This record gives sequence, C-alpha cells and structure tokens, in this order.
Amino acid sequence: MASGRSTDTRPNVLLVTADQQKASTLGCFGDPLGATPNLDRLAGEGTLFRRCRTQNPFCQPSRATILTGQYPSTHGVIRNGVDLPLEAEQESVAHILAGAGYRTALFGKAHFASYYPDFPTGRSESVPDASLVPPDWHGPYFGFEHVELVSDVHNIRLAPAYGLWNWGFGPPPMGLHYGRYLFRDGRTRGLERLRLLQPEAAGCVWDHTQTWPNQIDVADHHTTWVTDRALEWIDAADAPFFCWVSFADPHHPFDPPEPWSSRYRPEDMAEVRPVSHPDEFVGKPWLHELWTQGFRGGPLAWTNPGWARLEDAEQLRVMAAYWGMVAQIDHGVGRILDHLATRGLDANTLVIFATDHGDYMGDHQMMLKGPMHYEALVRVPLVVRGPGFAGGREVDDPVGTIDICPTVLDVTGVDVPGWVEGRTLRDLPREHVLTEDDILPPYLRFRTLTTREWRITASISDDDAEGELYDLASDPGELHNLWSDPGYQDTKTELLATLDDVMRHDYGRVLPQVCSAG
Repeated sequence: MASGRSTDTRPNVLLVTADQQKASTLGCFGDPLGATPNLDRLAGEGTLFRRCRTQNPFCQPSRATILTGQYPSTHGVIRNGVDLPLEAEQESVAHILAGAGYRTALFGKAHFASYYPDFPTGRSESVPDASLVPPDWHGPYFGFEHVELVSDVHNIRLAPAYGLWNWGFGPPPMGLHYGRYLFRDGRTRGLERLRLLQPEAAGCVWDHTQTWPNQIDVADHHTTWVTDRALEWIDAADAPFFCWVSFADPHHPFDPPEPWSSRYRPEDMAEVRPVSHPDEFVGKPWLHELWTQGFRGGPLAWTNPGWARLEDAEQLRVMAAYWGMVAQIDHGVGRILDHLATRGLDANTLVIFATDHGDYMGDHQMMLKGPMHYEALVRVPLVVRGPGFAGGREVDDPVGTIDICPTVLDVTGVDVPGWVEGRTLRDLPREHVLTEDDILPPYLRFRTLTTREWRITASISDDDAEGELYDLASDPGELHNLWSDPGYQDTKTELLATLDDVMRHDYGRVLPQVCSAG
C-alpha cells in the first residue's frame, strides 16, 4: 500500500466506462487493428465476459442502471431525456459505499440528468442550469463525494441557435469543471480552445458524417483531462476508494485529436467494415430498413445520419475516426493501470471496464444507436480484474451491466440491498439476460431476452407487431428473422414465456416523461 494510506485492507474499486463503444473494437473480441492493447492486457489478467448485454441501448437509462443495479423500468429513467430523481441517491452504489467508509468520486460523463431539457430543471448537468452551479462545487452528487464533470461532453450541434459550438464545453459558467479547465488561463485562451474543438478549425464543416480531426492539443482534450483528474484524486485518497472514470468517447461526433486522428487511415478500415446484406430486411420489422436511411435535414439528423446513404469513402472515414477514439481511450486506460501498479495498488483494486452501449457502426447498414437490438449495439465489453476473478478466464454466460453494482458490493463485503435487481458476477451460471427499451412510449416499447443460443425481441406496445427471433449459434450475424418461421414456433413460444416471466409489466417509479435532446 502506498505511503500515508489507510491501513484498511478492503479492496479499492475502479470502474472505467466508455460511451458507445461496440465490443468488436477490442482485440480480445477479435478486432485485428490493435487499438486496445491495454484493455486486452486487462482481459488477459482478469475475467472476460463475452456475452454481456446492456439493459438499455441508450445513455441515460443504461448509466442509471449501472449506478443503481436496477432495470430502467424500476429506477424510472426509461429513455434519454428523463432525469434520475434525486431520491435515487439512496439507491446509488456510490452512496452505499460512502456509508461503508469508502471515498467516492466520478470523473467525466455522468449523464444522470438531461443536458438539454425542455424546461429548466435546476440540475447541475443541465447546460442551461450549469451557470447556477457554484464555481467551487465538486459534489456531493448521487453518492459521489467528489465529482468533476462537463455538462455536455459531446460536441454536437443540435440547432443553428447554438452557433459555431454548443454551450456544453463553455465558456464558464457553462461547461462545469471541464469548461473551467479550458478557461483556466483566461478568456482569450479559453475561447481559442473552444475554436480549436470545432470542425472549422480543421478546414471542415459540420455535416452528416460528424467527423473531423480535432485541432485541440491532446493535453486539453476531455479524454486526457478525465484521466489526469482521476489519477490525481487516486493519489490523494486516504481510504479505500470507489472511483468511476467515465470517458465520453467514442460517441459521435467522431473528432479525435492528434495523434489519434491519424492513427488509422480510411483504407485501413476496409478489413473491419461490415458486409452489407441488401436482402436481410425481408421478414424483419419495417423500422429496420427505415433506420438505415436516417433523418437528414431535420432536428433529429444528428441522431441518425443514415449509414446506407453514406458514400463508401464517408463510411471508411467515420470508422477510421471512431477507431482512433477507441485507441485514445485505451491509452488513457493504460495510464491508469500503470499508475495503479506503480503505486502498489493493483493487487488490491477491483478493476471493471464496460460501456453503456455499443454502436451499429455499419452493422445492418446502420450507425450510432436506435431501437434495433442487434449485437453491435446491445452486446458490450465487460472485463473484471481483481479479488474473486481469475486471470485469463472467459465467461460465456449471458450477464448484464446491471450486475456491476452488486458485484462491487459483493467484492467489497458490503451487503447488497433488496432493491438491487442485478446479481454479482461471481454468481454463475446464468441462463438469460433482459434488455428494455422504451424509446417512444407508449408507441415504441421493446423487450429483448438473450440466451447463449437465442435472441428474441418483442413489442410490448402492440401485441400484433412483428418481432424478432435469431438463432445466434447458426446465424451470429442476425440476418434471418425466424419469428414467423413455422419450424421455430415452439422455440418462440417458450422464449416469450420466459420473457414474460422475467420482465416487469409496470413502472416501479413513474417520472415526468420530459422529451428532450438530452
């Protein structure tokens, strides 16, 4: 143990998450491009869960689930744009650990509240309300005694009214902690950094690809900032700690800084670009083929530019930037792992790496995210190293990110409260995992059950709606929907019965359904 630290021998916990990173970008999941040597090392030293699924394919619900160990239908954040209520702090894994004597901190993207709500909510993460947050505020926030955040870590232009940048990065008092960092040496230098974050600084324009080489110095980029702030806090922690390091990439826009923006060339991506199957939508729900076309020219254009409408060169350019962002995050992970080893903390620290959800990134001619629960979006990487998890082990049981909270409590010796719906990852085997999706209630609501061999997705808004059934053993690409195939009706009936048994049929906490760009 490092000099000056507490003699408390309970394990530390380091939770590292990325945003919108598909599992197949990791070498340990078969990627050939070498973007993740540090995550691959972590997987070799720990346990790799190959069949982990998110409990919701969107940011806010997924993150609330990681925090509470509850399904979205229970904690109430059923989709983006719905804030986790303040009373849920009592259900936060950070709050529970703080009560047990742990130091707790979160760095980077929390997204427990909407960035752009329809009306002022007074929440610190809300971009309009960030100006009301005192400059010296660092928490508490949902059980974390110390936080360093940015009110909107994605440099997305939602509307012309925002001008050449949105207000999530600043200038202060917008932008929370990261915004103040960008303006640390004055307004002139801060405005210049904001300018460098924009596509115009690279001689590009904001377009449907949302891709450009970020011109900001890599030392000022938020991925570097998150890493630096976490390392400094870990060094000062004087008791067992729980630290959530939350990277905001490789979420769109795809704008890594150098050297990561040139790490991969578009031509390098031909090896990993998904093969297009134009006939695969025969026999699938109508929404699937529509989603490939995207929403050009309207207020939702940034949410889905339409992969099938991109030129080949555009697709490869997007992928090269995306993989560059993955490599940049892996570099940050490596810095943290090396720092733990240097400080003698690695042997007694539970390290968990996961993502909130994936990204289609060309699979099924789609990009970003949506209500189609294909593997690229719903399957997420999950690696656990530390006490109770054998090195070099791979687990094929279907598990979920809902299991992170109870796993942390289990390993630290803290009782798991009754409201936690996940199970410790040391509790195996598993038969199935549930994913919820209320993207547009009451019209579009879906539930997915995944086993080792099958994936079934059913609408709970319309009993007559076409669903999905895939044999993952013989059809891992999920190309052939067996929902209406006469030869698989017994399998469908059995899986639907199991889905009906495990899903919640109501909402545990009913919250205002604020529709926002959140």
